[in-house]
Amino acid sequence: MSEIKHAVLNAGDAQAASSALLGDGAVIVWNDIDASGRNQFYEWHDKEHIPERLSIPGFRRGRRYVRPGHSPEWLTVYEAADLNVVVSPAYLERLNTPTPATVDTLRYFRNTSRAVCQIVHSVGSSSGGHILAMRVDVSAAQANAMKAYLCTDVFPRAVALTGVVACHLYMADQPGSHLNTAESDTREFDVPAWVVLVEATTPQAAEQARKLVDENRLEDLGATVRADCAIYSMEICRLASSAA
Repeated sequence: MSEIKHAVLNAGDAQAASSALLGDGAVIVWNDIDASGRNQFYEWHDKEHIPERLSIPGFRRGRRYVRPGHSPEWLTVYEAADLNVVVSPAYLERLNTPTPATVDTLRYFRNTSRAVCQIVHSVGSSSGGHILAMRVDVSAAQANAMKAYLCTDVFPRAVALTGVVACHLYMADQPGSHLNTAESDTREFDVPAWVVLVEATTPQAAEQARKLVDENRLEDLGATVRADCAIYSMEICRLASSAA
């Protein structure tokens, strides 16, 4: 794992100028919402939660995607300058002092995954309205082999497809993802070890990219893709008022 983290640091500056991403850190969340809280979720997430998160120094963009009828139905991606931002005292202070609306809305969350991540590899320089999201688990011993397969085989072929505009591989920071906070105590969630995001301009292009991933090859490498991977469509995108 340490070798991968070292590679991330070395690659970050080179990718920054042309990356579709607005930083090297991220908080990525999957969730369902109980039907009785659906309207409340939209009101809170659109008008309070996303703006609040983007007011934290270093947070740069918030995007929420949906796949109606699928579980988990929603995917939210917060991009930040780097990993330090998403484990910073300013962020933890918000997690430990949730607003009344946050406390009230989180009780409707179901089937939640949440990962504090850093980017390992990113190709492409545009953002798409559709995103293929895959949660991958792999042993530490096989992580580099899995990374090599995705980054040197799958990603180059994917971004060559018409309609695919970017591919990203994130690695979860396990200590940061498992911090106990007032918010984390309100709901159960799991932490995926690795996250693959493929951005596309059409869902058909994202589906073509999905077919490039050979799950038998990944299994040979000791990696498994969760069966509920899906293609989501964007609902909202908001930029922080400052790029700090």
